[in-house]
Amino acid sequence: MRSPSRPLAATAAAIALTLSLTAWVPLIAQPAAIDSARALRELVAVAAARNRVPPALLGYEADVETEISLIIRRSDGTEIVGAVEQIASRLSWDRTGRYDQRIRGHRMQQLGAGVSVLSGFRTGWINPTLYGNRLRARPRDGAAVGTNARDSAPRDTLPVVHPLADDRERWYTYRGGDTIVTLRDGDRRVPVVRVLVSPRDDVTSSASLFRGELHLDASRGALVRLRGGFEDVLVGPAPAQRGNVLTRLIARSVQGVALADYENAERERAYWLPVTQRIELQVAAPMVSDGRAVVRIVSRLMSMSVREDAALRLAVADSAASGAAQTTPADVGRPDTLRTRRRLSFAPADTLRAFTNWQYPLGALSEGLHADDFEDIGPDRWRAVGLPRFDWGVPNGADLLRINRVEGVFTGFGARLALRDLSPGTVLRATAGYAWSEGTMRGRVEVQRDRGPWRGLLRVGRGLDITNDFRNPLDSGSALAALTGLDEYDYVDRRFATAVVQRTIGARQWVWRAETGVARDDDTPARLTASPIGNTAFRANRHVDAGTYWRNAFTLLWRPDGSAEFLKPGWSARLFAEQGIGELDFVRLEARVTARRQVGPFTAIARADAGTLLGDTPPTQQLFELGRSQGLPGFEYKAFAGTQSGAVRGLLLYTAPVWREPIRFGRSLILPAFAPGFSVGVQSGITRAPGTAALDAVRRLGLVADSTGTLVPVSRVSDGWRSSVNAGFRFFSGSMFLGAARPLERGEKWRWLLTFGQQL
Repeated sequence: MRSPSRPLAATAAAIALTLSLTAWVPLIAQPAAIDSARALRELVAVAAARNRVPPALLGYEADVETEISLIIRRSDGTEIVGAVEQIASRLSWDRTGRYDQRIRGHRMQQLGAGVSVLSGFRTGWINPTLYGNRLRARPRDGAAVGTNARDSAPRDTLPVVHPLADDRERWYTYRGGDTIVTLRDGDRRVPVVRVLVSPRDDVTSSASLFRGELHLDASRGALVRLRGGFEDVLVGPAPAQRGNVLTRLIARSVQGVALADYENAERERAYWLPVTQRIELQVAAPMVSDGRAVVRIVSRLMSMSVREDAALRLAVADSAASGAAQTTPADVGRPDTLRTRRRLSFAPADTLRAFTNWQYPLGALSEGLHADDFEDIGPDRWRAVGLPRFDWGVPNGADLLRINRVEGVFTGFGARLALRDLSPGTVLRATAGYAWSEGTMRGRVEVQRDRGPWRGLLRVGRGLDITNDFRNPLDSGSALAALTGLDEYDYVDRRFATAVVQRTIGARQWVWRAETGVARDDDTPARLTASPIGNTAFRANRHVDAGTYWRNAFTLLWRPDGSAEFLKPGWSARLFAEQGIGELDFVRLEARVTARRQVGPFTAIARADAGTLLGDTPPTQQLFELGRSQGLPGFEYKAFAGTQSGAVRGLLLYTAPVWREPIRFGRSLILPAFAPGFSVGVQSGITRAPGTAALDAVRRLGLVADSTGTLVPVSRVSDGWRSSVNAGFRFFSGSMFLGAARPLERGEKWRWLLTFGQQL
């Protein structure tokens, strides 16, 4: 039996799910190709011979800055950053295999309470050199196998067979050989050739192998870049499953992969050593979602100081110039038998507390990176090429199970067919489910076609959409919160048939999306009067104006992965226009701008929204509503409504220069620093309803009894700007807030607040 093993998925899943929930100058494109299999073999042979530790290289020391991000990649490709951890360390390595990575600085921001990613690393994560027969590229999970008897000795990392190892032909096949770029280094031109590497189909021994691509200096055979994934190949009976029941269940229900992108740069014009390293653990639960959980680790090595034997280097250079053979003992040039640990240590607490010499702002090292960068070398399910593939599963977890006061309990299922080589980029999806309290079937069928930066989509179905406004990008409704009484949404029953065209420009810097089709909106009352747990009373669902209409919409996004509510720094913006023609006749326009920036101990977050609704009879479901969880947290739920609206929110966080070191409990549990600080938030909003038709639409939202029993409108026009403010202390990298809030209204009082996350 030969198959990928489960330990990799278990390891990646355990880390991701537990924690979440170059030196070269101008490049000149020069396409070319190696014209024969023999030339490719010769190039790989030269690169393999070159891939020994140079005799004169004794070691090096370098400063390292690492950024570790916990990310949710949604099914539409948008990335949501939930935690960012930045680590400054000093790395020391020598040719005997001694490795020491000492952490000297640490800082972190997170949206919710959690543990430090360092809890998953007992050893260093830097691969100090790409020289050698084996790559020490992955943490040891205790269940994977080595490549020979010696590999059974205890180690902290697993040896992966290097694609340039002496025994490479036993494990790998090679193809490609196209020149992808020519680098210039002063007056020297360096053609870089890409070689694709795959494990052989006839491997006869179990091993940890690499699949991906090598970028080689075609003029000298040096390894410039290694990009790909690591996988275990098992031959013979599968080992018994290890770990507890939960670990085995995770391994069976998720799909995980470890991916890497290592870049070298030439040092002292003689040694190819690391300059940038990126590692990603990507985990998906295919039955539940097309999204993934991602742990992204990006490291930059700086201020490298190389230690060398100058006399030996000169002798080697003279020998090469004279044409004499160079002799290097195999066990010296190939560090594949080393038993030394990759030691990870912490500087004293006062050193960690005092560190301020950061070279990059928090979040800058991951700028421009995306989980889809590895799509071509990820698991088969994620690839756009190959034989047609059918999978059971739903795009979003809420398609499988959700609870709300309209549907009650909703259960569903789905399937996905990727045509791949039959029709590249074409995917068919279908979901269906039943709302048990409502007694209604809902679902959708869609055909998606991707072609380069373009996407086409046809979608038909019936859904329960939410009418909340100015939401954060991740808010598409709560799947299970209503179970305990929290249902901060209103709903519209919507049937639709839509055609979509979407284009991505640049590295996801711009995305525009155009939609057209027919839709039908219907009112739907709440079927649950109270939550199943706690018996908390639910509000009535707000009135919806029923009608059939032709719907056109256009969305323009700038930096779609940016958001004030999440931790990716920088600016982002969104423009949205929607038109209804028919029984519901309206035009709705929205604009949003967000910004997030960190300067020293300060983090500033801002968001501004504006919208207007035009039409002789504005539908109630298209009105703008503000209040608690809708831009004005100091007021009641959707206290204000209108056909014109604006909301401005800002938050300023300050982290004090004390208690900034991570909290360690032994070597297995590391918590974020206590990191006390202070924050002030301000929110202002306005709604207007000019004209009789707009006021009538606000009144049609419904009535509710006030404290005296009198029926009053559930929402009203704000009569000018309404504002609220909150202030208090923050702890644990900004994730916990203890303070107070109040509306800036006469007679209002401060209310104590204990919240988690960085809520605007």
